[in-house]
Amino acid sequence: MKNIKIAYILSYLSMSSFWGGIWVLYYLSFTNYAGIGLIESIMIITSVTTEIPTGAVADLLGKKKTLVFSFLLLALGSFIMGTAINFISLLISVILMSTGRSLYSGTMEALVYDSLKEKKKENNYDRIIANITTIQLVAFALSTIIGGFMYSINPGFPFIAVGIIHIIGLFITFLLKEPRIDTIRFSFNNFLKQTKLGFHQLFSNEEIKKQTIILLSIGIFLVIIYEVLNDVLAVEFGFKEKQLGVLISTIYLISAGASQISPKITKRFGYTISLFLVSLLVGISLVVSPIIGMILGGFTIMLRSGLQSIFNNISSTLINKSVESRYRATTLSTFSMLQKIPYALSAFVIGGLMDLWSAKIFAFFLGIILVALITIQIKNSSFQKK
Repeated sequence: MKNIKIAYILSYLSMSSFWGGIWVLYYLSFTNYAGIGLIESIMIITSVTTEIPTGAVADLLGKKKTLVFSFLLLALGSFIMGTAINFISLLISVILMSTGRSLYSGTMEALVYDSLKEKKKENNYDRIIANITTIQLVAFALSTIIGGFMYSINPGFPFIAVGIIHIIGLFITFLLKEPRIDTIRFSFNNFLKQTKLGFHQLFSNEEIKKQTIILLSIGIFLVIIYEVLNDVLAVEFGFKEKQLGVLISTIYLISAGASQISPKITKRFGYTISLFLVSLLVGISLVVSPIIGMILGGFTIMLRSGLQSIFNNISSTLINKSVESRYRATTLSTFSMLQKIPYALSAFVIGGLMDLWSAKIFAFFLGIILVALITIQIKNSSFQKK
């Protein structure tokens, strides 16, 4: 299918993040850790406040047009970041890129699912989304290594390279074909209605409500880990500039492999047990952070990244199976927003706690809370193989 092939290409381009291993170092050339915390807060708040509106726009105006705007904003933000002259430049860049990422979030998954459903091949979604996740992780891994060399030449080059990649992606999006499934004519009233109904999809009945609560209770921890904790822990474990590039690249290659086995895991254990196993392993890997060194520390970071790719595949599949096509992008964006709200409200505090305690001690307490929360959920669950 043409859309699926293009989705593979766009997925690779969207995750060619040459700055993946050096962004903390780049930010530190303009500010301190407190400033990084502020940037992170603004980034997440921007993402949260635009997640649902951009999802509704994707459902109403069309997923193809939404992806065009996404790559345009991502490219513009990347160029500004690469040529930044002060802290304000970083903030403007982050706002543009966060909005662009929100436009992409959920839209690509919904386009893929609707394209498959149009051909009555939606049963292939698990395999396709696993392939997309793998492609994205491989792209991130390879670009991170290259980005390390770019950074040694000029700190802004990795961001400029990302901007060029996104311009290429912008032109490729014009080759997509809009799926003809449950298309709704745009109006402001439809926009508000679409957002409300998309949100309602996550809590439409008792079973889906329980599913959403379980997914969110895990997802909010993974957002914190992905957005900031793993990167800071890598520095505290003793990884240097060149080692960070290799570590991040290895992490994403391992995550790519983990993504491929996620359908086998859910087939073997079912979705509920798989989610609980993922959560417990993530929690345990955090708890041991204060007592391990560089090698084991790097291993735990790699483990968490692999587990997160499995979680993302499971949550995407469960949500897509639970909602109507016309609300799919809105619902996926709503779920993404709900995951990010706790971090958006606490990013600055989290940064302060890591300054006060160290990232290792913060990870320990975060892991304890996660393990306790999942243990309670396990006791209250029937472990039916769904």
